[in-house]
Amino acid sequence: MKKVIFALLTFAALLSACTTSDNAPASGTRKVALFLTDAPADADHFGKNHNPWKRFTAVNLDIASVQYVSVDSISKDSVIWKDVPFAPQTYTVSLLSNGDSLFLSEFNIPENQLVRKIKFKLGKNSTVVLSDNTVKPLIISDKSDSTLIVHVRNNVPKGTYSIMLDFDIAHSIILRKDGNFYLKPVMRCFVRETTASIRGFVLPVKLATKVFVVVGTDTITTVSDIKRNNRFMLDGFTAGTYTVQFMPLDSTRVTRTKSVEIKKNRDVFLGGVKVID
Repeated sequence: MKKVIFALLTFAALLSACTTSDNAPASGTRKVALFLTDAPADADHFGKNHNPWKRFTAVNLDIASVQYVSVDSISKDSVIWKDVPFAPQTYTVSLLSNGDSLFLSEFNIPENQLVRKIKFKLGKNSTVVLSDNTVKPLIISDKSDSTLIVHVRNNVPKGTYSIMLDFDIAHSIILRKDGNFYLKPVMRCFVRETTASIRGFVLPVKLATKVFVVVGTDTITTVSDIKRNNRFMLDGFTAGTYTVQFMPLDSTRVTRTKSVEIKKNRDVFLGGVKVID
Protein backbone atom coordinates (compact mmCIF):
# COMPACT_ATOMS: atom_id res chain seq x y z
CA MET A 1 0.00 0.00 0.00
CA LYS A 2 2.84 2.39 0.88
CA LYS A 3 4.46 1.66 -2.49
CA VAL A 4 1.24 2.53 -4.30
CA ILE A 5 0.90 5.82 -2.42
CA PHE A 6 4.54 6.68 -3.10
CA ALA A 7 4.08 5.94 -6.82
CA LEU A 8 1.00 8.15 -6.98
CA LEU A 9 2.80 11.00 -5.22
CA THR A 10 5.77 10.66 -7.58
CA PHE A 11 3.45 10.76 -10.62
CA ALA A 12 1.64 13.83 -9.23
CA ALA A 13 4.96 15.61 -8.68
CA LEU A 14 6.08 14.85 -12.23
CA LEU A 15 2.74 16.04 -13.61
CA SER A 16 3.00 19.24 -11.59
CA ALA A 17 6.52 19.86 -12.85
CA CYS A 18 5.42 19.38 -16.46
CA THR A 19 2.49 21.75 -15.97
CA THR A 20 4.72 24.42 -14.43
CA SER A 21 7.17 24.14 -17.28
CA ASP A 22 4.42 24.41 -19.92
CA ASN A 23 2.94 27.52 -18.31
CA ALA A 24 6.23 29.30 -17.71
CA PRO A 25 6.91 32.30 -19.97
CA ALA A 26 9.49 31.84 -22.70
CA SER A 27 12.99 33.19 -22.11
CA GLY A 28 13.13 36.98 -22.43
CA THR A 29 9.37 37.35 -21.97
CA ARG A 30 6.85 37.68 -19.16
CA LYS A 31 3.27 36.54 -18.85
CA VAL A 32 0.19 38.79 -18.64
CA ALA A 33 -3.17 37.34 -17.59
CA LEU A 34 -6.56 38.93 -18.32
CA PHE A 35 -9.54 38.57 -15.98
CA LEU A 36 -13.10 39.87 -16.27
CA THR A 37 -15.14 41.15 -13.34
CA ASP A 38 -17.95 43.69 -13.07
CA ALA A 39 -19.54 46.48 -11.11
CA PRO A 40 -23.13 45.39 -10.32
CA ALA A 41 -25.92 47.54 -11.72
CA ASP A 42 -27.55 50.20 -9.58
CA ALA A 43 -31.27 49.46 -9.46
CA ASP A 44 -32.04 53.19 -9.66
CA HIS A 45 -30.01 53.69 -12.82
CA PHE A 46 -33.12 53.60 -15.01
CA GLY A 47 -34.97 56.08 -12.78
CA LYS A 48 -37.01 55.68 -9.62
CA ASN A 49 -40.37 55.68 -11.43
CA HIS A 50 -39.64 52.66 -13.64
CA ASN A 51 -41.40 49.41 -12.88
CA PRO A 52 -39.27 46.80 -11.06
CA TRP A 53 -39.52 44.30 -13.94
CA LYS A 54 -37.41 46.62 -16.08
CA ARG A 55 -34.47 46.11 -13.77
CA PHE A 56 -32.16 43.35 -14.93
CA THR A 57 -30.63 40.44 -13.09
CA ALA A 58 -27.99 39.28 -15.57
CA VAL A 59 -26.03 40.55 -18.55
CA ASN A 60 -24.59 38.22 -21.17
CA LEU A 61 -21.70 39.96 -22.92
CA ASP A 62 -20.67 38.63 -26.34
CA ILE A 63 -16.91 39.18 -26.80
CA ALA A 64 -15.70 38.46 -30.33
CA SER A 65 -11.99 39.26 -30.00
CA VAL A 66 -9.39 40.82 -27.72
CA GLN A 67 -6.22 42.71 -28.73
CA TYR A 68 -3.50 44.62 -26.91
CA VAL A 69 -0.76 47.21 -27.42
CA SER A 70 2.54 46.90 -25.55
CA VAL A 71 5.46 49.33 -25.45
CA ASP A 72 8.81 49.49 -23.69
CA SER A 73 9.24 51.79 -20.70
CA ILE A 74 10.65 54.70 -22.71
CA SER A 75 8.72 54.46 -25.98
CA LYS A 76 5.73 56.49 -27.06
CA ASP A 77 2.41 54.72 -27.47
CA SER A 78 2.42 52.15 -30.23
CA VAL A 79 -0.43 51.78 -32.72
CA ILE A 80 0.31 48.13 -33.50
CA TRP A 81 -2.49 45.94 -32.16
CA LYS A 82 -1.68 42.31 -31.43
CA ASP A 83 -4.19 39.50 -30.99
CA VAL A 84 -4.73 37.91 -27.60
CA PRO A 85 -5.27 34.11 -27.76
CA PHE A 86 -9.03 34.06 -27.37
CA ALA A 87 -12.04 32.03 -28.52
CA PRO A 88 -15.18 34.17 -29.10
CA GLN A 89 -17.82 33.47 -26.48
CA THR A 90 -20.52 34.98 -24.28
CA TYR A 91 -19.90 35.75 -20.59
CA THR A 92 -22.49 36.28 -17.87
CA VAL A 93 -20.68 39.22 -16.32
CA SER A 94 -23.34 40.34 -13.84
CA LEU A 95 -22.59 37.27 -11.73
CA LEU A 96 -19.00 38.37 -11.20
CA SER A 97 -18.65 40.63 -8.18
CA ASN A 98 -17.21 40.90 -4.67
CA GLY A 99 -13.87 39.50 -5.70
CA ASP A 100 -15.15 36.96 -8.21
CA SER A 101 -13.52 37.09 -11.63
CA LEU A 102 -13.34 35.05 -14.80
CA PHE A 103 -10.15 34.13 -16.60
CA LEU A 104 -10.17 35.38 -20.20
CA SER A 105 -6.71 34.66 -21.56
CA GLU A 106 -3.00 35.04 -21.07
CA PHE A 107 -0.13 35.98 -23.35
CA ASN A 108 3.58 36.74 -23.29
CA ILE A 109 5.22 40.12 -23.90
CA PRO A 110 8.92 41.03 -24.01
CA GLU A 111 10.23 41.35 -20.44
CA ASN A 112 11.10 45.05 -20.96
CA GLN A 113 7.59 45.99 -22.15
CA LEU A 114 4.29 47.06 -20.58
CA VAL A 115 0.72 46.57 -21.80
CA ARG A 116 -0.72 50.01 -22.53
CA LYS A 117 -4.12 49.27 -24.09
CA ILE A 118 -6.65 46.46 -24.34
CA LYS A 119 -9.24 46.44 -27.13
CA PHE A 120 -12.47 44.44 -27.22
CA LYS A 121 -14.56 43.73 -30.28
CA LEU A 122 -18.11 42.90 -29.27
CA GLY A 123 -20.36 40.49 -31.12
CA LYS A 124 -24.07 40.90 -31.84
CA ASN A 125 -25.40 38.36 -29.36
CA SER A 126 -25.25 40.26 -26.05
CA THR A 127 -28.45 40.09 -24.00
CA VAL A 128 -29.94 41.33 -20.76
CA VAL A 129 -32.10 39.21 -18.43
CA LEU A 130 -34.89 41.09 -16.66
CA SER A 131 -36.12 40.31 -13.16
CA ASP A 132 -39.07 38.34 -14.62
CA ASN A 133 -36.54 36.18 -16.57
CA THR A 134 -37.42 37.82 -19.89
CA VAL A 135 -34.34 37.94 -22.14
CA LYS A 136 -33.90 41.09 -24.21
CA PRO A 137 -31.25 41.74 -26.86
CA LEU A 138 -28.66 44.41 -26.17
CA ILE A 139 -28.57 46.55 -29.28
CA ILE A 140 -25.35 48.16 -30.48
CA SER A 141 -26.52 51.37 -32.13
CA ASP A 142 -23.57 51.90 -34.48
CA LYS A 143 -20.29 50.30 -35.53
CA SER A 144 -18.15 52.45 -33.24
CA ASP A 145 -19.96 51.14 -30.15
CA SER A 146 -18.89 47.58 -30.95
CA THR A 147 -15.25 48.38 -30.13
CA LEU A 148 -14.05 49.22 -26.63
CA ILE A 149 -10.53 50.40 -25.81
CA VAL A 150 -9.28 50.39 -22.21
CA HIS A 151 -6.06 52.09 -21.07
CA VAL A 152 -3.89 50.18 -18.59
CA ARG A 153 -2.21 52.15 -15.79
CA ASN A 154 -0.13 51.26 -12.72
CA ASN A 155 1.71 48.52 -14.57
CA VAL A 156 4.17 46.09 -13.00
CA PRO A 157 7.68 46.82 -14.32
CA LYS A 158 8.91 43.23 -13.90
CA GLY A 159 7.52 39.73 -13.75
CA THR A 160 4.13 38.15 -14.37
CA TYR A 161 1.04 40.22 -13.61
CA SER A 162 -2.76 40.24 -13.91
CA ILE A 163 -5.00 42.85 -15.53
CA MET A 164 -8.51 42.98 -14.10
CA LEU A 165 -11.17 44.30 -16.51
CA ASP A 166 -14.12 45.76 -14.60
CA PHE A 167 -17.27 46.02 -16.75
CA ASP A 168 -19.56 48.81 -15.51
CA ILE A 169 -23.03 47.37 -16.07
CA ALA A 170 -24.99 50.31 -14.71
CA HIS A 171 -23.50 52.79 -17.17
CA SER A 172 -23.16 50.41 -20.13
CA ILE A 173 -26.85 49.63 -20.64
CA ILE A 174 -29.28 52.30 -21.75
CA LEU A 175 -33.07 51.84 -21.70
CA ARG A 176 -34.55 54.15 -24.32
CA LYS A 177 -38.09 55.39 -24.88
CA ASP A 178 -38.65 52.76 -27.56
CA GLY A 179 -38.44 50.11 -24.83
CA ASN A 180 -35.23 48.59 -26.16
CA PHE A 181 -31.98 48.12 -24.28
CA TYR A 182 -28.85 49.52 -25.90
CA LEU A 183 -25.27 48.56 -25.13
CA LYS A 184 -22.64 51.27 -24.91
CA PRO A 185 -19.90 49.51 -22.94
CA VAL A 186 -18.00 51.26 -20.17
CA MET A 187 -15.05 49.49 -18.58
CA ARG A 188 -12.17 50.31 -16.27
CA CYS A 189 -9.14 48.18 -15.61
CA PHE A 190 -6.52 47.84 -12.93
CA VAL A 191 -3.42 45.78 -12.30
CA ARG A 192 -4.03 43.50 -9.34
CA GLU A 193 -0.40 43.45 -8.17
CA THR A 194 -0.15 47.27 -7.86
CA THR A 195 -3.57 48.03 -6.35
CA ALA A 196 -5.51 47.06 -3.23
CA SER A 197 -9.00 45.96 -2.24
CA ILE A 198 -11.42 47.00 0.49
CA ARG A 199 -13.53 44.16 1.83
CA GLY A 200 -15.68 43.09 4.74
CA PHE A 201 -19.25 42.04 5.42
CA VAL A 202 -22.46 43.94 6.08
CA LEU A 203 -24.59 43.63 9.22
CA PRO A 204 -27.38 42.56 9.42
CA VAL A 205 -26.35 39.62 7.25
CA LYS A 206 -29.66 39.51 5.35
CA LEU A 207 -29.68 43.18 4.39
CA ALA A 208 -28.52 43.58 0.77
CA THR A 209 -26.53 46.80 0.63
CA LYS A 210 -24.93 48.93 -2.05
CA VAL A 211 -21.30 49.62 -1.13
CA PHE A 212 -19.45 52.27 -3.11
CA VAL A 213 -16.51 54.66 -3.26
CA VAL A 214 -16.47 57.83 -5.35
CA VAL A 215 -13.07 58.40 -6.99
CA GLY A 216 -13.05 61.60 -9.04
CA THR A 217 -15.71 61.19 -11.71
CA ASP A 218 -15.88 57.40 -11.23
CA THR A 219 -17.87 55.38 -8.74
CA ILE A 220 -16.57 51.95 -7.74
CA THR A 221 -19.60 49.94 -6.68
CA THR A 222 -20.70 46.53 -5.51
CA VAL A 223 -23.70 44.99 -3.75
CA SER A 224 -23.21 42.85 -0.64
CA ASP A 225 -23.81 39.16 -1.22
CA ILE A 226 -26.46 37.89 1.20
CA LYS A 227 -25.83 34.33 0.00
CA ARG A 228 -22.24 34.46 1.25
CA ASN A 229 -22.38 36.03 4.71
CA ASN A 230 -23.30 39.40 3.13
CA ARG A 231 -19.71 39.98 2.13
CA PHE A 232 -18.52 42.80 -0.10
CA MET A 233 -15.30 43.62 -1.93
CA LEU A 234 -14.21 46.71 -3.87
CA ASP A 235 -10.99 46.51 -5.84
CA GLY A 236 -8.45 48.51 -7.83
CA PHE A 237 -7.38 51.20 -5.33
CA THR A 238 -4.03 52.94 -5.38
CA ALA A 239 -2.49 54.45 -2.23
CA GLY A 240 -4.65 57.15 -0.62
CA THR A 241 -7.60 57.80 1.67
CA TYR A 242 -11.11 56.83 0.56
CA THR A 243 -14.64 57.16 1.91
CA VAL A 244 -16.63 53.93 1.71
CA GLN A 245 -20.40 54.50 1.69
CA PHE A 246 -23.15 52.02 2.53
CA MET A 247 -26.73 52.30 1.27
CA PRO A 248 -29.24 49.47 1.88
CA LEU A 249 -31.01 48.57 -1.37
CA ASP A 250 -34.39 49.24 0.22
CA SER A 251 -33.28 52.76 1.17
CA THR A 252 -32.56 55.99 -0.73
CA ARG A 253 -29.90 57.31 1.63
CA VAL A 254 -26.43 56.44 2.83
CA THR A 255 -26.69 55.00 6.33
CA ARG A 256 -23.01 54.46 7.15
CA THR A 257 -19.62 55.74 5.96
CA LYS A 258 -16.11 54.50 6.66
CA SER A 259 -12.82 56.28 6.03
CA VAL A 260 -10.18 53.90 4.70
CA GLU A 261 -6.47 54.49 4.14
CA ILE A 262 -4.76 52.41 1.46
CA LYS A 263 -1.00 51.98 1.80
CA LYS A 264 0.60 50.87 -1.46
CA ASN A 265 -1.01 47.61 -2.52
CA ARG A 266 -2.06 46.38 0.92
CA ASP A 267 -5.65 45.13 1.08
CA VAL A 268 -7.92 46.45 3.86
CA PHE A 269 -10.40 44.29 5.76
CA LEU A 270 -13.16 46.23 7.56
CA GLY A 271 -14.72 43.24 9.28
CA GLY A 272 -18.44 43.52 10.01
CA VAL A 273 -19.97 46.91 9.20
CA LYS A 274 -23.30 47.66 10.88
CA VAL A 275 -25.22 49.77 8.36
CA ILE A 276 -28.39 50.37 10.41
CA ASP A 277 -28.78 51.11 14.10
